[in-house]
Amino acid sequence: MAVSCLAAACSTGEGPPLGDFPAIEKIATDQPFTLTAPGSRSPAAFTYTSSNAAVATIDGATVTIKGVGTSTITASQERIGSYGPTAKSTTLTVTLTPVACPAGQARVNGSCQAVPACVSPAKLDQARNQCIAPGSSGDTVTVLSTGLTWRGVTDADTWTNARDFFTGSVIDSVGGWRLPTQAELSDLYVSGAFAGHKWALGNTWTSTPGTTGQASSHVVVALDAASTGERIASTAQRLDTLGAYVSCVR
Repeated sequence: MAVSCLAAACSTGEGPPLGDFPAIEKIATDQPFTLTAPGSRSPAAFTYTSSNAAVATIDGATVTIKGVGTSTITASQERIGSYGPTAKSTTLTVTLTPVACPAGQARVNGSCQAVPACVSPAKLDQARNQCIAPGSSGDTVTVLSTGLTWRGVTDADTWTNARDFFTGSVIDSVGGWRLPTQAELSDLYVSGAFAGHKWALGNTWTSTPGTTGQASSHVVVALDAASTGERIASTAQRLDTLGAYVSCVR
Protein backbone atom coordinates (compact mmCIF):
# COMPACT_ATOMS: atom_id res chain seq x y z
CA MET A 1 0.00 0.00 0.00
CA ALA A 2 1.37 3.40 -0.93
CA VAL A 3 1.86 5.92 1.87
CA SER A 4 2.02 9.68 1.22
CA CYS A 5 3.24 12.11 3.90
CA LEU A 6 3.12 15.88 3.54
CA ALA A 7 4.32 18.38 6.17
CA ALA A 8 3.00 17.35 9.60
CA ALA A 9 0.18 15.15 8.38
CA CYS A 10 0.33 11.70 6.81
CA SER A 11 -2.55 10.07 4.90
CA THR A 12 -2.92 6.30 4.47
CA GLY A 13 -5.66 3.76 3.80
CA GLU A 14 -7.62 2.55 0.83
CA GLY A 15 -10.64 4.84 1.10
CA PRO A 16 -11.18 8.32 -0.33
CA PRO A 17 -8.47 10.93 0.33
CA LEU A 18 -8.90 12.92 3.53
CA GLY A 19 -8.79 16.67 4.00
CA ASP A 20 -6.47 18.73 6.18
CA PHE A 21 -5.51 17.46 9.63
CA PRO A 22 -3.13 20.22 10.78
CA ALA A 23 -0.45 19.94 13.43
CA ILE A 24 -1.50 20.88 16.97
CA GLU A 25 0.50 22.90 19.52
CA LYS A 26 -0.50 22.99 23.18
CA ILE A 27 0.99 23.87 26.55
CA ALA A 28 1.01 21.48 29.48
CA THR A 29 -1.64 23.39 31.43
CA ASP A 30 -4.20 23.50 28.60
CA GLN A 31 -7.64 22.05 29.24
CA PRO A 32 -8.97 19.01 27.31
CA PHE A 33 -9.93 19.86 23.75
CA THR A 34 -11.94 18.30 20.93
CA LEU A 35 -10.33 17.14 17.71
CA THR A 36 -11.69 18.36 14.39
CA ALA A 37 -11.90 15.47 11.95
CA PRO A 38 -10.33 15.81 8.51
CA GLY A 39 -12.84 16.12 5.69
CA SER A 40 -13.92 12.80 4.19
CA ARG A 41 -16.42 11.59 1.61
CA SER A 42 -16.86 8.39 3.61
CA PRO A 43 -19.81 8.45 6.05
CA ALA A 44 -17.98 6.21 8.53
CA ALA A 45 -17.37 7.61 12.02
CA PHE A 46 -13.83 8.64 12.95
CA THR A 47 -11.88 7.06 15.78
CA TYR A 48 -8.71 8.60 17.20
CA THR A 49 -5.54 7.25 18.80
CA SER A 50 -2.53 8.82 20.50
CA SER A 51 0.88 7.19 20.06
CA ASN A 52 2.20 8.52 23.37
CA ALA A 53 -0.06 8.22 26.40
CA ALA A 54 2.50 10.11 28.50
CA VAL A 55 1.79 13.18 26.36
CA ALA A 56 -1.92 12.82 25.59
CA THR A 57 -4.81 10.40 25.90
CA ILE A 58 -7.97 10.39 23.80
CA ASP A 59 -11.55 9.52 24.80
CA GLY A 60 -13.81 9.67 21.78
CA ALA A 61 -12.65 12.89 20.12
CA THR A 62 -11.55 14.59 23.37
CA VAL A 63 -7.81 14.92 23.98
CA THR A 64 -6.43 15.28 27.51
CA ILE A 65 -2.90 16.62 27.93
CA LYS A 66 -0.73 14.46 30.21
CA GLY A 67 2.75 15.88 29.82
CA VAL A 68 5.39 17.59 27.73
CA GLY A 69 6.51 15.99 24.47
CA THR A 70 5.10 14.89 21.14
CA SER A 71 2.49 12.35 20.14
CA THR A 72 1.19 11.17 16.79
CA ILE A 73 -2.58 11.62 16.62
CA THR A 74 -4.26 9.35 14.08
CA ALA A 75 -7.81 9.74 12.77
CA SER A 76 -9.23 6.55 11.24
CA GLN A 77 -12.39 5.36 9.51
CA GLU A 78 -13.37 1.73 9.06
CA ARG A 79 -14.62 0.31 5.78
CA ILE A 80 -18.31 1.04 5.20
CA GLY A 81 -20.28 0.04 2.12
CA SER A 82 -18.25 0.85 -0.98
CA TYR A 83 -15.88 3.12 0.97
CA GLY A 84 -12.55 1.66 2.01
CA PRO A 85 -10.82 2.40 5.31
CA THR A 86 -9.04 5.72 5.76
CA ALA A 87 -6.44 7.10 8.14
CA LYS A 88 -4.57 10.34 8.57
CA SER A 89 -2.04 11.36 11.20
CA THR A 90 -0.72 14.60 12.58
CA THR A 91 1.65 15.68 15.33
CA LEU A 92 0.64 17.03 18.73
CA THR A 93 3.41 19.02 20.42
CA VAL A 94 3.07 19.91 24.11
CA THR A 95 5.47 22.41 25.71
CA LEU A 96 5.78 23.97 29.17
CA THR A 97 5.28 27.45 27.74
CA PRO A 98 3.84 28.41 24.37
CA VAL A 99 6.25 29.02 21.51
CA ALA A 100 6.22 32.71 20.60
CA CYS A 101 4.21 33.58 17.50
CA PRO A 102 5.72 35.77 14.76
CA ALA A 103 4.99 39.49 14.84
CA GLY A 104 1.43 40.26 13.83
CA GLN A 105 0.13 36.85 14.91
CA ALA A 106 -1.54 35.56 18.08
CA ARG A 107 -1.95 32.07 19.49
CA VAL A 108 -5.52 30.75 19.34
CA ASN A 109 -6.38 27.15 20.23
CA GLY A 110 -2.75 26.16 20.02
CA SER A 111 -1.89 27.68 16.65
CA CYS A 112 -0.61 31.06 15.48
CA GLN A 113 -3.13 33.12 13.53
CA ALA A 114 -2.85 36.55 11.93
CA VAL A 115 -4.25 39.34 14.10
CA PRO A 116 -7.08 41.01 12.19
CA ALA A 117 -7.13 44.76 11.60
CA CYS A 118 -10.39 45.81 13.25
CA VAL A 119 -12.38 48.70 11.80
CA SER A 120 -14.22 50.94 14.28
CA PRO A 121 -16.58 50.43 16.01
CA ALA A 122 -15.46 46.78 16.12
CA LYS A 123 -12.85 45.97 18.77
CA LEU A 124 -10.33 43.14 18.98
CA ASP A 125 -11.20 40.28 21.33
CA GLN A 126 -7.69 39.06 22.13
CA ALA A 127 -8.83 35.73 23.56
CA ARG A 128 -10.64 34.82 20.34
CA ASN A 129 -8.49 36.94 18.00
CA GLN A 130 -11.64 38.29 16.38
CA CYS A 131 -13.06 41.72 15.64
CA ILE A 132 -16.26 41.94 17.67
CA ALA A 133 -18.88 44.48 16.65
CA PRO A 134 -21.01 46.24 19.28
CA GLY A 135 -24.69 45.51 19.41
CA SER A 136 -27.02 47.54 17.21
CA SER A 137 -29.95 49.46 18.69
CA GLY A 138 -31.88 48.43 15.59
CA ASP A 139 -33.39 44.96 15.49
CA THR A 140 -31.90 42.17 13.38
CA VAL A 141 -34.42 41.16 10.73
CA THR A 142 -34.65 37.83 8.90
CA VAL A 143 -36.71 37.81 5.70
CA LEU A 144 -38.13 34.31 5.28
CA SER A 145 -38.83 34.69 1.57
CA THR A 146 -35.15 35.28 0.80
CA GLY A 147 -33.49 33.57 3.76
CA LEU A 148 -31.35 36.67 4.34
CA THR A 149 -30.63 38.10 7.79
CA TRP A 150 -30.10 41.86 8.11
CA ARG A 151 -28.35 43.75 10.90
CA GLY A 152 -30.28 46.77 12.04
CA VAL A 153 -29.35 50.08 10.39
CA THR A 154 -28.31 52.67 12.99
CA ASP A 155 -24.94 54.09 11.91
CA ALA A 156 -23.50 56.01 8.97
CA ASP A 157 -19.98 55.83 7.52
CA THR A 158 -18.00 55.93 4.29
CA TRP A 159 -18.39 53.02 1.89
CA THR A 160 -14.83 51.74 2.39
CA ASN A 161 -15.09 51.73 6.19
CA ALA A 162 -18.46 50.00 5.97
CA ARG A 163 -17.11 47.29 3.69
CA ASP A 164 -14.03 46.61 5.82
CA PHE A 165 -16.01 46.68 9.06
CA PHE A 166 -18.45 43.99 7.97
CA THR A 167 -15.92 41.85 6.13
CA GLY A 168 -13.72 41.41 9.19
CA SER A 169 -16.17 41.56 12.11
CA VAL A 170 -18.11 39.05 14.18
CA ILE A 171 -21.66 40.32 14.75
CA ASP A 172 -24.15 38.59 17.04
CA SER A 173 -21.56 35.80 17.50
CA VAL A 174 -21.36 34.97 13.78
CA GLY A 175 -19.22 36.14 10.86
CA GLY A 176 -19.78 36.12 7.14
CA TRP A 177 -21.52 39.50 6.99
CA ARG A 178 -21.29 41.69 3.88
CA LEU A 179 -22.77 44.78 2.27
CA PRO A 180 -26.00 44.00 0.38
CA THR A 181 -26.32 44.32 -3.37
CA GLN A 182 -28.59 46.98 -4.86
CA ALA A 183 -31.10 44.28 -5.80
CA GLU A 184 -31.13 42.81 -2.27
CA LEU A 185 -31.60 46.15 -0.55
CA SER A 186 -34.25 47.23 -3.08
CA ASP A 187 -36.15 43.97 -2.47
CA LEU A 188 -35.94 44.58 1.28
CA TYR A 189 -37.36 48.08 0.74
CA VAL A 190 -40.29 46.72 -1.26
CA SER A 191 -40.98 44.04 1.38
CA GLY A 192 -41.18 46.64 4.17
CA ALA A 193 -39.77 44.02 6.56
CA PHE A 194 -37.69 46.64 8.39
CA ALA A 195 -40.70 48.71 9.47
CA GLY A 196 -41.07 49.02 13.24
CA HIS A 197 -37.61 47.63 13.98
CA LYS A 198 -35.92 50.88 15.09
CA TRP A 199 -33.82 51.29 11.96
CA ALA A 200 -32.38 54.67 10.95
CA LEU A 201 -33.84 55.24 7.49
CA GLY A 202 -32.13 57.14 4.69
CA ASN A 203 -29.65 56.60 1.87
CA THR A 204 -28.04 53.23 2.62
CA TRP A 205 -24.91 51.75 1.04
CA THR A 206 -24.89 48.73 -1.27
CA SER A 207 -22.01 46.74 -2.76
CA THR A 208 -23.11 47.65 -6.31
CA PRO A 209 -20.55 49.92 -8.04
CA GLY A 210 -21.66 53.24 -9.48
CA THR A 211 -21.22 54.12 -13.14
CA THR A 212 -20.57 57.85 -12.88
CA GLY A 213 -17.06 57.78 -14.31
CA GLN A 214 -15.92 59.91 -11.38
CA ALA A 215 -13.83 58.62 -8.51
CA SER A 216 -14.99 55.35 -6.94
CA SER A 217 -18.69 55.35 -6.13
CA HIS A 218 -21.42 52.90 -5.15
CA VAL A 219 -25.20 52.81 -5.29
CA VAL A 220 -27.28 53.86 -2.28
CA VAL A 221 -30.93 52.95 -1.72
CA ALA A 222 -33.25 55.44 0.00
CA LEU A 223 -34.97 53.33 2.65
CA ASP A 224 -36.77 56.41 4.02
CA ALA A 225 -38.82 56.71 0.81
CA ALA A 226 -41.15 54.10 2.29
CA SER A 227 -42.69 56.85 4.43
CA THR A 228 -43.90 58.62 1.27
CA GLY A 229 -45.71 55.55 0.00
CA GLU A 230 -43.30 54.90 -2.86
CA ARG A 231 -43.40 51.23 -3.84
CA ILE A 232 -40.26 51.29 -5.98
CA ALA A 233 -36.92 51.82 -4.24
CA SER A 234 -35.26 55.13 -5.03
CA THR A 235 -31.55 54.77 -5.82
CA ALA A 236 -28.61 57.11 -6.45
CA GLN A 237 -24.84 56.98 -6.81
CA ARG A 238 -22.57 58.33 -4.11
CA LEU A 239 -18.80 58.78 -3.85
CA ASP A 240 -17.20 56.23 -1.53
CA THR A 241 -15.64 59.00 0.56
CA LEU A 242 -19.06 60.39 1.51
CA GLY A 243 -21.31 59.07 4.25
CA ALA A 244 -24.45 56.98 4.08
CA TYR A 245 -26.28 54.61 6.40
CA VAL A 246 -24.80 51.15 6.70
CA SER A 247 -26.51 47.77 6.73
CA CYS A 248 -25.15 44.28 6.30
CA VAL A 249 -26.58 40.93 5.36
CA ARG A 250 -25.68 37.27 5.53
